[in-house]
Order: sequence, then C-alpha cells, then structure tokens
Amino acid sequence: MPAESIREKEVLRAHIHPLSFSSSSYDPLLHAIGDAQIVLIGDGSHGTYEFYAHRANITKRLIEEKGFTAVAVEADWPDAFRINRYIHGGDTRTGKIKNARDSLAEFERFPKWMWKNEAMPPFIEWMKQHNQKVAETEGDASGTVSFYGMDVYSLHRSAEQVIRYLETVDPEGAKQARKKYNCFERFGEDTRRYAYETQFGLKKDCHREVIDNLKNLLLNRQRFIEQEILRDKFAHPHEEQFVAEMNALVVKDAEEYYRTMMTEDVRSWNLRDEHFARTVSGIAQYLGLSPSPRGGAKVVVWAHNSHVGDARATDMGKRRRESNVGQRCREIFSNDKVFNIGFLTNRGTVTAAHDWDDPPYLQRMNPPIDGSIEDVFDKWADQDCFVVTHNIVIDEKGATKKVEVNEGLSDFLNRPRYQRFIGVIYRRLTEILSHYSKCSVRQQYDAVAHIRESRGIQALEPEETWKGPKAEMDMTFPFGV
Repeated sequence: MPAESIREKEVLRAHIHPLSFSSSSYDPLLHAIGDAQIVLIGDGSHGTYEFYAHRANITKRLIEEKGFTAVAVEADWPDAFRINRYIHGGDTRTGKIKNARDSLAEFERFPKWMWKNEAMPPFIEWMKQHNQKVAETEGDASGTVSFYGMDVYSLHRSAEQVIRYLETVDPEGAKQARKKYNCFERFGEDTRRYAYETQFGLKKDCHREVIDNLKNLLLNRQRFIEQEILRDKFAHPHEEQFVAEMNALVVKDAEEYYRTMMTEDVRSWNLRDEHFARTVSGIAQYLGLSPSPRGGAKVVVWAHNSHVGDARATDMGKRRRESNVGQRCREIFSNDKVFNIGFLTNRGTVTAAHDWDDPPYLQRMNPPIDGSIEDVFDKWADQDCFVVTHNIVIDEKGATKKVEVNEGLSDFLNRPRYQRFIGVIYRRLTEILSHYSKCSVRQQYDAVAHIRESRGIQALEPEETWKGPKAEMDMTFPFGV
C-alpha cells in the first residue's frame, strides 16, 4: 500500500466509531448532533432492516434526550397521519385504531413494504408509550412527539380530506372546494393520465383550482379555528386546521409534480423535494407556536440518502441541477442548525422490486464497486461503524455553530467517489448506471454510517414472490433461507 494511502487509512480509522444496536454506541453521534434543530437520517436503500432499526434507535434518543417533537418521513400525509392519531390516543373519526400494526393500515400504495415492515410497529408503539408517559408526568402534550408524512403522491386522498374538514367548518366552502377538485374527475384516479394529457396539451390542467382551495383555507384559518362547531367536533381545532392546510398543500404541489413528471424529470424531482422541505418547515412552525419546556420544535427527517445528503455535493446536483430536502433544510434553517446522517449499503440482501409497481423480492446485492465509498469502508473498517465529519457546538457568544472534526479526514472524505443509491427498485445487471453517482461525502453528510453485512427488511404482508426461491440468474431468495 502506498505511503499516502497508509496515512489516509490511519486518519480514517482514527475517527471510526463502532456501530451496534447497543444504546451507548450512538453516544458520539448524539454528542456531535449537539443542539441541532433538524436532524435528517438517510438510508442507502428502502429495503434494509439495519437502516430502519438504527434510525429508530437514534430517533428515540433524540426525542428523550434532546427534546425532538416530530418525525417527518418519506411517506404520504394521510397514511402517516393515521400513525400520528394512534400515538396520540388512537381515536379517528371512524373509530379506534387497535394497535401499532393497525395504524399502518392506510399504506396500500406501492411500495407497501417501505413502511409496512417489521421495524415499524415496535417504534410506533414506543412513540405511543412515550407520549403517555410525557402526558402523565408533565400534565400536557407540549413534550409529546408527532409523526407526519411529507410526500406528494396522495393527491386524491388529500383532496378528500380537505373536503371532509370543510364539510364540518364551512359546508358552503366544501361545495366550492369539491367543485374545484372535480377538475381531476375527468382523469379518474390515474395520475399518470393527468400527467400525460396536461403535459401534451390534450386537456386543461387544474393548477388554478388547487391554489384557490389552499388560499381559502389559509385566509379563513382564524375564523375556522374559533368556530364553536369546530371546538365541539374536534379536541384540537388548531391541529385539524393545520392538517387540512397541509393536505391542501399536498394537492397543490402534487398537481404541479404530476404535470411536469413526463418530460421534466429534474423539475419534478425538485418540486417533490421542495415539498418535503416546505412540509418540514410547516411542521416546525406549527409545533413552535406552542410553548414547550424543551425549547421549541425540533424535527427528525427520515428519507433516502438521495434526499437527505446535500445535493450540491453530488453529481445529481452539480450536473443535473437537482436540489433536495437536505440542501433546502440547510438553506432554510441554516447549516449550523441542521445535521445530516447517511447510511451506506455494502453486502447482503435487500428487499426491492425489479420495476415500479412490481412485487418485492429479497435480492442479493452485488459487492460495492472498486473505489466507491462503500468499498473504502469495506476494506478499511472491520465492523459496522460511523464517522462524524462535523460537530454542532455552542460558541463563546452562545450561538449554535457547526465545526469540522478533522481537516485530514475532511480532505479524504471530500474526494468525489461513487456512492450506491438503491431505492425501492434494484437492478443488479445495470447496477453502476442505475444505482451509482459520484459524491463528496464530507459536504454531503455531517456523519456517515456503514453496514458491512445487511439483510432485506421483511414486509408485514408477505407476497407470493417470497414463498419460494427464484431462478439462480435472478439471485433472489425468500425470507428464512
């Protein structure tokens, strides 16, 4: 090994922290996070058990020790809000949510296993018990945690939620809102049809209508909240108004997303991540309105590495001009108050489909390619580990400030290297083209974790594809083998 590589290996290994499921293994990470307001925790695939489990463990400590009061995830708002109802008591308009698994019932759209999986019910149940404990010891809900979705795929369901709310607080307004949302009826439930027909000028789009409905909710916010009927119907009128506004925002942003997705993939990506950032900002602002003994609203964000890691440090940002929620949070809340964590894939299995809307398979991952950041950790770290590149500290003036851990480490990790990104689809035969992009890790994340041998996460609702071994050429295997 050349002398330069030996020195670099020593620098990297000097800053490696072993990672396990022991709570104390996260201590250096919690120390580095300091007094951050926003912590984004990524995953190198949407189908890896270890990513979900570590993310849940880190989030528990952020909630208990640093007063984080919200978790925002890469999921649709209506689906995730059923979880929120459950952890705050379990009541819905249609009855009681029976248990943590039942709180996941709304996740019926592909890819269901992304949230309907083995790791989620224990974490959901923990949040519910945490909230009960806080309410008993503190006497109010200011220190409880909430759970929200921040994606744009629930256009029709979110529109229905807006109308249902308006039927309670403003029946006449509900009629007008329904009339405006009926603009989508001629396209049916098929959002791709809407995308195609509006993009190519075959039908008029619904842009003006969705903006009008959002404006109506915002302009009448105080009047709706102060109505006696709302107070009679809902235990938390401010929350119901907030939920309606966020659903209306989903419809507005989803309309624009689908209208551009057919021919403007970079713009549609940016629109989706801008919605993520807008949702995180809205959650922080809403929760920050209530006085909290723990110092205001702090939000944990769960999303894929491609969303969490600052896009400006990737080829996706530099060459394609993509932005993402990691970048936008640093811009909105300031870099000194945002901490980004990436989780890397390496070897083992992953739960993923071969194509969109296909069933999931447990697939064997290819080894990382030579020279990739995964390859570097695979060769130079002999266990699961993480490296911290920045600490958030309080300076002499009492201000929150982000500082570099080590210049040599930063120089080494900042060299552009290939990094693997597996979402809900995994294509082994075209892996380099499909799943790798050059990134500068030090600028991308404030800490990065590496799992040497991981396993695909198990869905709560196993599909036929998991019942027997696939052909050898597919390299896919059922759970339990």
